[in-house]
Amino acid sequence: MHNTLKGLAAAAAIVALLGCSDMDSARLQDRYPSKPIELVAWAAPGGGSDRMCRTFARAAEGILPHRTYVINKSGGGGSVGMAYVQSRPADGYTLLGVTNNLVFTPLTRPGLQYSSKDFTPLIMWGFDAKVVAVSAASPYGTIEDLVNAARRMPGSLKIGTFGLGSDDHIIGYMLGQASQSTFGFVPFDGGGEQLAALLGGHIDAHISEVSEVKAQLDAEKVRVRSVATAERLVEMPGVPTLKEKGWDVVLPKFRGVVVKNGTPDEVVEYLISTFQKVIQTPLFQTYLTNSMIESRVLVGEDFRKLIQQQEEQFSSILKELGF
Repeated sequence: MHNTLKGLAAAAAIVALLGCSDMDSARLQDRYPSKPIELVAWAAPGGGSDRMCRTFARAAEGILPHRTYVINKSGGGGSVGMAYVQSRPADGYTLLGVTNNLVFTPLTRPGLQYSSKDFTPLIMWGFDAKVVAVSAASPYGTIEDLVNAARRMPGSLKIGTFGLGSDDHIIGYMLGQASQSTFGFVPFDGGGEQLAALLGGHIDAHISEVSEVKAQLDAEKVRVRSVATAERLVEMPGVPTLKEKGWDVVLPKFRGVVVKNGTPDEVVEYLISTFQKVIQTPLFQTYLTNSMIESRVLVGEDFRKLIQQQEEQFSSILKELGF
């Protein structure tokens, strides 16, 4: 009996030295993350947002202790994905892969229940150049050919975009205003659908990110006629910018991850710290290079400031579009 009491006392002393009770130990074992994390891609499979999320999830293997798996919640320019994440607990187990449409979609849908203000920004890893592309069989050999056709046939030349009021749509609208031409816009739920429509001859041009057309560009099935960046892309030196043609249209797409507001601060801090390691992996860096994404990292409050800046910058243009 005496030895048993001594053993219990020794065990209690060890627990005291460790500074935790049995209940605290259980909490440590359940410390976040204690199960797989769900990363929501708000576009259909095959597009840039889907590929972004799937690459990020693969790059997180071995860094996060549990699997990160991707689910697609497409529709409404990202609004379906936003609503899904907001329907889940604010516990850090449901994340949302985002682009500029976190800004544009709420601004174009006044009745939408959620906006960027309902999410906590975690990390942005870069800007994705937007391009104006046509199929290899297209009669439009230059961006001027495309614009001139739109002038001759107002509204008849069809351009595919990721939803009305998206950054794709804004670029097309800004180009139309700057070049005094009128395009017809066809919305899609994802870059894969847009590309299929372009290759099938159902639309005349396609505004998207380089990453969404890269494979077909390499296969010589698609031609990029211009880019919506301040300067020509190093990887595509022969492709002119819209700006150098006299049309001041510059709108690169940001890419990153956010979480629902109300997620505990310690979880947010853990995710920000961990995700900075994820984006430095060779796999993810290769993705950035191959997708021609300009590497630029913003976390937490700095990422939030960028989102606010874009809301202020483009809200007036969206009002002109009737939103």
